[in-house]
Amino acid sequence: MKRILLSLVSVMLLASVANSQGFYARVGVGLSGGTTCNLDMLYKYTNDGTTRKIEVVPVDLGSGFTGAASVGYMVKKYFGFELSISQFLGFSNVGDSIMRIPGAMNATAKISGSMLSVIPAVVITAGLDKVNPYARFGIVLGVMPRIYGRYEATQTTNPPTDIVIWKQFYGGMALGFNATAGVDFNLSKVVNFFVEATFNGITWSPNYSEIVTWTKNGVDELPTKNAKEIKTKYYSTIDLNEQIPDTNPDKKLRSTYPFNNAGVSFGVKFKF
Repeated sequence: MKRILLSLVSVMLLASVANSQGFYARVGVGLSGGTTCNLDMLYKYTNDGTTRKIEVVPVDLGSGFTGAASVGYMVKKYFGFELSISQFLGFSNVGDSIMRIPGAMNATAKISGSMLSVIPAVVITAGLDKVNPYARFGIVLGVMPRIYGRYEATQTTNPPTDIVIWKQFYGGMALGFNATAGVDFNLSKVVNFFVEATFNGITWSPNYSEIVTWTKNGVDELPTKNAKEIKTKYYSTIDLNEQIPDTNPDKKLRSTYPFNNAGVSFGVKFKF
């Protein structure tokens, strides 16, 4: 029985190779817009002389540029597998800090995201020769997600004070899915040009955050700060009675951030 099974598997593999379409590689760039916003990261302060207001600034972590390099193998004319390495660089979201003091402080906060992802996917094509539509469905593994925050405040009273703080969130893996619809334009037997529309549904919950820059009037303040002021570790549950020493990172509740987006990309594909 084992010999029969091995024989059948061998025949299937040989048949697959005999009817396969071979390897390919492609590179492309794209532009995306976010489809989901976070509403608790940035705020805007307004003061018209009689009314002071703080309002939410939606933070869109999914808008930005993407570059990707992929290798694939078409098992059949209509079906194959692909593995992509993708780097996303997000646009900055700008707001005012809630620490802004009217008449004394002018503050600006900027938040952006980035993500290096590995995307294994299946590819389905129409199998046409000149203009070939295709669809691709994959799992997004964000192996290096980041959120960057910059806070800059200027005190206009005497003496003037300038404060600049850079903070980054990191740790953990982002998970999601990718769905793509595109068209290959066959320029020759070895080179294609492609255009595609892509949707990504990705969320990420960072494990840590850390202040990497803290200056006051151009002077580095980090050496004067303790570990609790600089670093934070995030948990699903925290003990409110716990006294955290200054030599340890602070503890806060975990949050989840969406990197969902939809966009277009184009590039070239090389067939082997």
